[in-house]
Amino acid sequence: MKRNTKYWLALCLTVLISTDIPLQASVSLVRVKRNQVRCDPIGRLIDKGDKRFDAKSLICEKESIEVLNGGTIRFFCYSSGKILKLSSGVVSDKCPKAESISANCNRDHVVGCFRPKGGTEESDEPTIISPYSTATLNPRPEITWTPVKGATSYKVQAKSFEFGWEKVVNQTRLAYPSDEKEFQPGGIYTIYVFAYKDGKILNYDSSPVNLLHTALQEEIAQNIKRIKELKLPSDETVLDTDAIYAAENLLNETIEMLKTATATPSRNPTLYRVLGDRYLMAWLPNEAKPQYTKALELAKSSNNSKELEKAQEGLKMVDFYNQLPTRRNGAQ
Repeated sequence: MKRNTKYWLALCLTVLISTDIPLQASVSLVRVKRNQVRCDPIGRLIDKGDKRFDAKSLICEKESIEVLNGGTIRFFCYSSGKILKLSSGVVSDKCPKAESISANCNRDHVVGCFRPKGGTEESDEPTIISPYSTATLNPRPEITWTPVKGATSYKVQAKSFEFGWEKVVNQTRLAYPSDEKEFQPGGIYTIYVFAYKDGKILNYDSSPVNLLHTALQEEIAQNIKRIKELKLPSDETVLDTDAIYAAENLLNETIEMLKTATATPSRNPTLYRVLGDRYLMAWLPNEAKPQYTKALELAKSSNNSKELEKAQEGLKMVDFYNQLPTRRNGAQ
């Protein structure tokens, strides 16, 4: 009786193991969160239909997809901010990895560097801080700038062909005037800030602003909608949306979104590190530094070596940016 019992137990175990192996092999991988992959993902699958990966999965550089039935599958590419239709093959052939923050400005490529924004009451010229970049989705952006030593007032102007207004204020920010015509889609405008002392001009700064075309605005909105429809964890939705904004240089939109996401506060070091990256893209190293410092702290406490390394590199870039010249002749 004991011998028969052992025999049937062994037989059942063999059947279970043999039937379990193909079931496990056929289960698609789901890598939804960035801390579930050991790489810097280049994008995310939108649809089901890949042999190895399920919908929502993050894909690493040089990884291949194998689309079932020889069809196509939608893939959200981080470097372009676009949703692509891909067939089987190496994904990075169609979606290259995004460049790092130091790609255009580093110790070996100083010619690609601009003058960092910033300033104190000792500055002798204003520097326009926001809009943070030339591109925007906001037809009425707020305008901010650095203070100028001894200035008693500032004149703000917005100009383009057959368009213009100006306002005089005694502070360093101006909400877009409600009584003035807003920027139009596709329009390119120039914002000027003049510093005055007792009616005499001290210095000025200028910055171009481009309100994106309606078609591109609609495409961006549609792509963000598709990302939200995936019902990802909230931090992943924010980071994917950041990729859409960053690809179009929409720093105003993504910086404000990331500031809201980290105000909770979050325990995710990636949110703070990416916010630091975006401030560096806006040439604001002093604003980037506390974000990298917080990311460093959280990465250490969570043993996240990947984000720890990135935060350390970000702080090195902050120091490098702060060594660049901050004075100039005329507006840049």
